[in-house]
Amino acid sequence: MHPPEPWTVLRLCRQILSKMSANPPPEVTVTEQTARPLDEVDRAMLRVLCDDGRVSMLELANRLGISRGNAYARFERLRRDGVLAGFTARVDTRRLGLTVAAFVNVRIEQQSWQTIRKQLLAIDEVEYAALTTGGSDFVVLVRAASVETLRDVVLERLRQVPGVRTTFTTLILDEHPKQTVLPP
Repeated sequence: MHPPEPWTVLRLCRQILSKMSANPPPEVTVTEQTARPLDEVDRAMLRVLCDDGRVSMLELANRLGISRGNAYARFERLRRDGVLAGFTARVDTRRLGLTVAAFVNVRIEQQSWQTIRKQLLAIDEVEYAALTTGGSDFVVLVRAASVETLRDVVLERLRQVPGVRTTFTTLILDEHPKQTVLPP
């Protein structure tokens, strides 16, 4: 039996994330700031959950030095306030055979940015797309199994998206992702 194709796993993760973001719990209201400022226990809880999203409520309470009821109440408040937006699996793309990564700066016809963003994200190898200011309109993270595949993605598939004017590619030599940035 052969291992699943890398894109099968990534598509599954994207589908789950898409369903989660398309159907948030009804009481979640996304705002620029939480309903109340985070205290040290809230920040510690977020650090533990970022490190291990599968930790039990009892273990979470023990690590924080608070009661289980307090941990549960804080967890629910953070979820309701939209601070906790969901839980995901971290996938090691290199172990899936996606050993080449690059940031691709994309200049577009700006009146079509929303349509172009959807088309960029529909490309399997595109992991992330950010609308930016400055010299490019989007910065896109592309992961591929080989330099040849990256070449095809950049020179053929990205450039075929209607409205894409130019691209500039920066190959990623080494990555050390940081956990979610939390306020001090």
